[in-house]
Amino acid sequence: MKILKKKRLGVLEIYVIFLSCIYAGFIGYKSLLNILFTWN
Repeated sequence: MKILKKKRLGVLEIYVIFLSCIYAGFIGYKSLLNILFTWN
């Protein structure tokens, strides 16, 4: 049971890291678009 619980926690951590990476990439993409639009 302890191993299963630890494994579930690891999967949850990977999911949170994956979501945070997508969120950071989305913010970076939006800021990049804003920079491009302000240059034009």
